[in-house]
Amino acid sequence: MSGPGHTWVTDPGGPVHAGSGDQHIHYGYGAGEFLGSRAERLRIAEDHRHWLSRRFVPPGNLGRAAERLAKPGATVLLTGPVGTGRRAAGTFLLHELSDEGGQLEELSVKDDDRAAISAGDRLLLDLSAIADQDQERALQKLGVYRSATEQAGARLVVILPDPIEPMLPSEIQQQVVRIGRPRPDIVLHRYLRLDGIPFTSEDLKRPDLDLLLATAPMREIARLVRTIGQVRESRRHGSGFEDWCTAALHVVTDWGDTAARQVGALEDGSKRALLLVGAMFDGAPVDAAVAGTGDLLRLLGRDRDSASALDGPDLRVQLDELEMARDPDGRVEFKQFAYSGAVRSHFWTYFPGLRDGLRDWMGDAVRLPGLGRPEQRDLVVRFAEQALAMGRPEDLYTLVERWTSPGKPMPAEAALLLAEGLDHEKHAAGVRDQIYTWTTTGNPTPHLKQVLTDVCRHVLAATHPSMALTRLYHLASRQGSAAAAEAALELARSDRRLFRHLSERVPLRAGPEPRRGEDLLIGLLDPRHLLIEPTSEEVESVWRNVMSGTEPARWARVAYEWLTAAATERGWEAAPDVLVRAARHRNDLLTRLYLVALGWERAGPEIPGAGRRAVAERLRQAVDRAQGTGPRRHDNETTNSSEVS
Repeated sequence: MSGPGHTWVTDPGGPVHAGSGDQHIHYGYGAGEFLGSRAERLRIAEDHRHWLSRRFVPPGNLGRAAERLAKPGATVLLTGPVGTGRRAAGTFLLHELSDEGGQLEELSVKDDDRAAISAGDRLLLDLSAIADQDQERALQKLGVYRSATEQAGARLVVILPDPIEPMLPSEIQQQVVRIGRPRPDIVLHRYLRLDGIPFTSEDLKRPDLDLLLATAPMREIARLVRTIGQVRESRRHGSGFEDWCTAALHVVTDWGDTAARQVGALEDGSKRALLLVGAMFDGAPVDAAVAGTGDLLRLLGRDRDSASALDGPDLRVQLDELEMARDPDGRVEFKQFAYSGAVRSHFWTYFPGLRDGLRDWMGDAVRLPGLGRPEQRDLVVRFAEQALAMGRPEDLYTLVERWTSPGKPMPAEAALLLAEGLDHEKHAAGVRDQIYTWTTTGNPTPHLKQVLTDVCRHVLAATHPSMALTRLYHLASRQGSAAAAEAALELARSDRRLFRHLSERVPLRAGPEPRRGEDLLIGLLDPRHLLIEPTSEEVESVWRNVMSGTEPARWARVAYEWLTAAATERGWEAAPDVLVRAARHRNDLLTRLYLVALGWERAGPEIPGAGRRAVAERLRQAVDRAQGTGPRRHDNETTNSSEVS
């Protein structure tokens, strides 16, 4: 939805969030074990779009936007008051077009990458949080995207802040659709029903709920329902809707005030430190929280009096005074449901002098004994949440560099920090810019290069694949990362648009390492991993560049593999024709291909399928025709890519 939150819409797409608050999706894999694979993120994004579509309550005037978006090449600009669900409305409109195929991707005005837009693509450009100083650039980029959308036959939904219409060129003001606020009671009913939460009409007749519904943005209503479900699942706050709703309303509306009163009543800095660290370590072992409290006090120059461990109240009394407890498993537990988040937010918001110290403390806190991988993950996520909420993404960058430096690197935690930044609606563009800076300048450490590769490959590629590909390309070509090169090739070989995007960026004979460009282009043609049609014009274009720009010995090996695929793989029968078309008008290349056919035919034993001789003969005949020395094909023979693919 519009405003804060993590609604995502891509196909490619990342984690999707229909409301507000935190959404953290973590998986396990290799070096970036807190990240998910791109395929997993795409699947979750698609599942969540279906989830959102079922719960979506159309705001007023949305039908007008849908009518304008019906025609290929159309652009619709959505605006409306904050909290009406502008972003969710744009997501819904694009999702409803899913049967028409094409990519579904979010665009950006803060990245310099060219948008590779194709027919049928469904695109979202969210300008709802654009800064005043960026509005002129945003409108210029909007014009570029509108033109590309129209030419390609794609569809574009633009989310505008309110108001912005006076700044728009007159020719596109007519494309603005202003939506209204959906009926909040219908939104609440639908979310509760589809989440399987039992309730009656009488349950919803309560003044505190009426007050929330009268003014709350749609994201807060979604958050309320999500919290009601969490309270119900906890089985700690009653057994009926009235009790669940009461507890959830406390979380949504007034835990912040309660936390402020509690902190204000604490005059002892060590008690405040224990409360803060306990909130950061909620669910972690109590002993780790105690150790973390001591570390924080020492870092702030407020070390505890260590005259005797027997002095003062014991830990149980201290925790009880702070409305905390040690659960049966020895873990930190707050007595009020979801209260620790309010405590964290209060300290970060109202103790600005602590923020630098908390960043430095965080650098070592994740290493404390007793913390398992889940607790480390939670700690990283909570830190990122607060740093980003306070507008301090640079704190994330500082820790990423610290955790990828030589010594005791923590690449999984560094990758998770960047993933959280990329999932943040307000700061995602800045995080993408920082990743671009790391990939193009300086000399990143091996661990940082691996983290950037993992994040681009599995996180950024799910939401902004073209941008991920650009950054992976720079890591490969400028920083010499073999892992990034393989990630870039994996991404590009799976999609015609991305295949074209990478091939157009790679210079053959430019830059300090031209060999790297050759390796990338040749790698694109590997038939074992190529997932797009081998007869497509993009593939033929790369073959043409490779043949004309590299030594024959380098591309002949891949040509051998193509001929083998032509003999054994369905859909590759026309591979010899693609090779000949790529070499047309160059007799030297055609002659080289002729020799390649001879060499491949004699290279080994007969292979199953069409057989070496038949495939080699097909290539030789195609060469003869290209040179004007062989018989022309009959009209009923295969002559184009659509007939052989």
